Amino acid sequence: MTSQIDLDQGGTFRQWYKAYLGPSVGWINIPLQSILPITATGTYNIDASTSFITVNVAASVTVVLPTTLGSTGGVQAQPGRYALNPITIVDIGGNASSFPITINPFAGENIMSLSTLSLSTPFGGYTLAPNATLHGWSVISP
Repeated sequence: MTSQIDLDQGGTFRQWYKAYLGPSVGWINIPLQSILPITATGTYNIDASTSFITVNVAASVTVVLPTTLGSTGGVQAQPGRYALNPITIVDIGGNASSFPITINPFAGENIMSLSTLSLSTPFGGYTLAPNATLHGWSVISP
């Protein structure tokens, strides 16, 4: 076995921990860290458990962020279906000046009142924090 962290060898490394949400919900798995390496062109819909995205592609890449809003289903809704942790997106290939990385929020949400964000600095990155009050994401680190 070559990797204890990436058991299915799918390329996404996830670390989870259990959190107790009380007697009515019980224990749930919550992501501690999840790394998504992007090495091919395309559009990527990011899972709410992803916390770090590395982009190493000499072509266009679009990242669609997960929702920041909880379910309106009330107490019967499943917990953890929206982003709770910041997401960092980094251009590790240095190709962003020629091929900017497009970052889009979930449908109906925004990134600091913007409908899209572009990462065009080679080896640059953004750290985005979910902000349900503003219905979207806040940039906490350029």
